[in-house]
Amino acid sequence: MSHYLTLLLCTLALVAGCSRNPERSSAGSPTAPSAAAPGSLLGASSVAPGGVSGPMDVSFPGRNDSFAFRNSLEGKYRDGLRRGGSPTTVDIEGEVVWTQEYIRYRVNGCDHGTALQRVMTQIDGNAAGGVCGAPPDGLVLFPGRGDSFEFRNSLESKYGAMGRGQNPLFADREGGVIWTQEYLRYRVNACDHTTSVDKVFSQIDGGGVAATCFVQPCLYGISPSSQTVPAAGGTFTVTVTKISSGCTYSSDVLASFVSITGGGTGSDTGTLTYTVAPNTGNARSGQIRVRWTNGSTLLDINQAGAALATAFTMSDPFRGTGTGTSCHIRSTATPCVFAATSNVTSATATFAWTATYLYGATTITKTQTSTSPNFTFTEQCNGAGSTAEGADSALNVTVTVTDPSGTDTVTSGSGSQPVLTIKLFTC
Repeated sequence: MSHYLTLLLCTLALVAGCSRNPERSSAGSPTAPSAAAPGSLLGASSVAPGGVSGPMDVSFPGRNDSFAFRNSLEGKYRDGLRRGGSPTTVDIEGEVVWTQEYIRYRVNGCDHGTALQRVMTQIDGNAAGGVCGAPPDGLVLFPGRGDSFEFRNSLESKYGAMGRGQNPLFADREGGVIWTQEYLRYRVNACDHTTSVDKVFSQIDGGGVAATCFVQPCLYGISPSSQTVPAAGGTFTVTVTKISSGCTYSSDVLASFVSITGGGTGSDTGTLTYTVAPNTGNARSGQIRVRWTNGSTLLDINQAGAALATAFTMSDPFRGTGTGTSCHIRSTATPCVFAATSNVTSATATFAWTATYLYGATTITKTQTSTSPNFTFTEQCNGAGSTAEGADSALNVTVTVTDPSGTDTVTSGSGSQPVLTIKLFTC
């Protein structure tokens, strides 16, 4: 009789253990498996259809599909791989729910630490945090398996701290999280449930990693995506690469100094040719846009500014209105006047002048820095070394021009600038 009582008690204990929902302790815990809306395994919300954590760009399978896969994986490990049970505090439902939540955060812009923290917050019954950002268009990339396995170990510790008892699962921690992640990777990249299961099980059986079902939409690329061209301008080329089939491209210019001269439209990989006009001013930038159905990309064009070209002249207004190469000091305040010409395009350009000469045995230096291209200094007659006929002294003048495009320095007696003198007279 005691034998039957013992058997009955064991049976009741087993039923109670199987019926206990391991997530019931938290307000944010999942309910029983159901065909929940795609997205969060916790179901939809009025704030974020498809997930409790905010609008999502990556849509995950419904909970019933993920739960069905995990049960199939359990059978694969038990019957196909002949694995024994591995003790764990995390039941199948909890593993599927929280693994998918962790990965959903990851593919929507969250790093490992943030995704882990937000899942643990949900397990504690607190409100879920939002996703961290939009993933790039195209194939959805998943986190490294090392991160996911680390999450699974943290989940094990969390359940242990919650006082959950251990139960054997045939798919161990690593197998459970890795293959669940693979299943989800196939699902979010356009494979249906059956195809995803088949691809995962093929990997388990030793096959290679099969491609996802994602088909790249109409897409083109530009190489290089930016070019720097000289101030002189010219004709340049880039390659427009066809990444997927099904559409054509066209192009338009977003800068007045650029024109497309070839390859502006097409349906295959080709060469786009464009011409840039000479630049007589500061550095400038423009773009060419290559567009196709539902998309576009930009070529950035950066043109160097024109090199500064500076010159200056000297005049002696007491002797006339023209320019010359000698300034005669005949009065107590004789002006020597200089005027610079430069292709500056900025009102903030500066002109730094320096004039030096010997008056007798003394070196005289005159300076001026301003935004004006004009410079005047005065000198008096009858100084030491002056004569009635006028004593010649070399006049060395330098002007340095600076604007956003660069700096240019010219000096008397150098390049195209003539030699200058100052003639010192007695009064």
